[in-house]
Amino acid sequence: MDVKRRALGAVLLLALAWPVAAQVEKNRAPAAVPTVHWVTPWREGMALRYATEDHDVSVGEGGRESSRTTSIETLRITEAREDGFVQEWSFADTRYQQLEGGEGQEAVMQQMMDSLADVRLEVDLDAAGNYAGLRNIDALAARMRPAMREGFLALFAAGVESAGGEGDEATTAAARAQALEFVDGMVERMTDPAILGVLLSRDVAMFNDAFDAELEVDTPYEVDVEIDNPIGGGALPARVSLLVHLGEPGSDDAVLAWTTHMDREKAAEIALRAAGTMYGIDVPEEARRQVMEDMSIIDEGRVLFRISTGVPEVFESTRTVRAAGELRIERRRMRLLDGDHDHDWSGEGAPVAAKEPSPAG
Repeated sequence: MDVKRRALGAVLLLALAWPVAAQVEKNRAPAAVPTVHWVTPWREGMALRYATEDHDVSVGEGGRESSRTTSIETLRITEAREDGFVQEWSFADTRYQQLEGGEGQEAVMQQMMDSLADVRLEVDLDAAGNYAGLRNIDALAARMRPAMREGFLALFAAGVESAGGEGDEATTAAARAQALEFVDGMVERMTDPAILGVLLSRDVAMFNDAFDAELEVDTPYEVDVEIDNPIGGGALPARVSLLVHLGEPGSDDAVLAWTTHMDREKAAEIALRAAGTMYGIDVPEEARRQVMEDMSIIDEGRVLFRISTGVPEVFESTRTVRAAGELRIERRRMRLLDGDHDHDWSGEGAPVAAKEPSPAG
């Protein structure tokens, strides 16, 4: 089993996990257009519970795999200051399901999640209530390093077993040594605080991204952003399209929808750099050319929030990544369990890949 070759496709799809956070710059709109101000909802002592679902689908040379993770996530504001807030995320009743492919993964992933069940994310928010950084990243790295190592080694062992073993004793020993070296290096790089902070903050940063924004109703917005990355090689350019509309007549709701297209060439460069920096993989020249030709990353999402309080009631975000002949779709959904709303996320099926824009668009 060539561990590096089997990991390459997944690495390129996972390498670009950086959240998009940017101030809105609106297109010119007609006069007298009504606006929606998304007020900052946070107050010290406030707690919100969300049912969450993360549904991931991967399609490539190795076939199709899909998994679904559900949890109850609680957001608490533990501190409010003039210059911002401290927000704590905790997790309960986390369940992992391997829906397609990935034989042997479900038990391993559930065990790893159970071992980290009491982990808390401590998040700094700025004065507007938007993401500023993780406070406890060093402690998180120390806690997650052994759990990740054990989990990755168990996944390797499960893969070997499902493939019928490695063969003779010498081949098996060599494969295990290669896997151990690869896993140790990958875990060390992935738990570097600069890298791990980005990986862990993606969902938090997307959720806490547009508070205090004032947007004109049914007016398209576009903003060009540059996303910082810890890998090196410069920022990643992207274009974000935004549109806000009001809920049902007489309701106190508004919906903000967005689509983000990341620059193909720069995304490919960063993904290839990440393959080496984060995972220790040397990408063959032929694969490099293919990545440069077909890399595509598109984010789509929507959040339904209460206008009077600013509280998000339903949040949905889907990332579609195409690279080196592989496709990965990652859908994140959150539904508020508290309050008097009756909103839900849309449907229970698998996530659908974003459509590629036309050459003209």
